[in-house]
Amino acid sequence: MNDPKTMSSNEVETLVFKAARGGGLPLGYAEDLATATQYLDLESLTRCPCSGARPDAIAIQTALDFVMAGDAPQTVGADAGLIQAYVAAAQRCWQKRLIWNATATGAVFEKFEDSSPDMSMKQGRRSVQPDLAKHLSEMAAKLLVPETDASRAAGAGAGLTDND
Repeated sequence: MNDPKTMSSNEVETLVFKAARGGGLPLGYAEDLATATQYLDLESLTRCPCSGARPDAIAIQTALDFVMAGDAPQTVGADAGLIQAYVAAAQRCWQKRLIWNATATGAVFEKFEDSSPDMSMKQGRRSVQPDLAKHLSEMAAKLLVPETDASRAAGAGAGLTDND
């Protein structure tokens, strides 16, 4: 079955958060990525934002933080759709408009202005391609602790009866 899976925005955000944590992103960066996912066209991703020596999720958020602190311009290389999602989330969060330019491989963030930002619409229910859903689920599963006889003996799990 290669049909896309339809998921709510909250389901996508939660899965991305868990996958980001399973992929090794620090908590704050995983939260930022999950928030940006609200604005992300999942079809625009060409690579996992949690992977690599310097993951896109860290590079984009770090650049935005530097620009917000007045250390600009900042250049970042990442998927255009991911950058747009992060920009939308940052503008909504900080209530400032980001002046930035797209490049062939990413973007240059110039500065935040106190003017009202362009408010992008959040994505609602959407289709997640099977290969992306599988990748995210595999990354999220890395957060799970494997069961052992020792953990069961110590009281982990429901045991023989689950009367909730």
